Amino acid sequence: MTMAAWSPDAEADGIRLTRRMRRPPGRRRVMLGLAALCAMVVGYLTGGFLRFTEEVSLLSQPGQVESADGIVVLTGGALRIDQAIDLLRQGRGRRLLISGVNPDTSAKTLARMTGTDPSWFDCCVDIDRAALTTVGNAEIASRWAREHGFQDLILVTSDYHMPRSLREFERVDTLRSVTPYAVQRDDLWRANQLPNGLGARVLVTEYIKLMAARVSFRLGLGQPDAVSTHIARIDR
Repeated sequence: MTMAAWSPDAEADGIRLTRRMRRPPGRRRVMLGLAALCAMVVGYLTGGFLRFTEEVSLLSQPGQVESADGIVVLTGGALRIDQAIDLLRQGRGRRLLISGVNPDTSAKTLARMTGTDPSWFDCCVDIDRAALTTVGNAEIASRWAREHGFQDLILVTSDYHMPRSLREFERVDTLRSVTPYAVQRDDLWRANQLPNGLGARVLVTEYIKLMAARVSFRLGLGQPDAVSTHIARIDR
């Protein structure tokens, strides 16, 4: 029998191999587990964002809405107030609440900006200048509805903002129904109903806010907007 020649290099290789075989696999398992977890999280968020984009695209094509007790429009986007006033003129609601108006903006200014006869603001439009956030919008809208005995509302806001707005209005247990009426921003969408570059950035930002709202809702961390207690700041 021929014996293999001994050498220091061969012995060193054998020692390293033995050490690798004896090394506990725990660290590798942890790394693989973390990689799998990250892949799952990325997949979940990506899938959720695609569903969110599809939902916004569908919301941006509102059909004929049924009449409700009142109409609430959230400021902050183009054409929102115009669309809400059109619904009021059509008799879709008895009163309109414009929530989140700049304190320096008067009813006369809003009437002029929207080309509306000031008599509509005198008879049927209330203006909230207190709400600073979507949570505040929902809180003040609920108090406004309760004050007027309203249970069914039409909610007007931008299409990308609607899913989060509905989530905040879900916190309000005094309302029977909230019907969304989403206003599309044409500068965010291509002709094939896919977002353009600006639209993608807006949707990503809004999706992050929506996820934060969902987590807050599930953990019960949402608190009413502090300024919403100033319900007397709704002007008629």
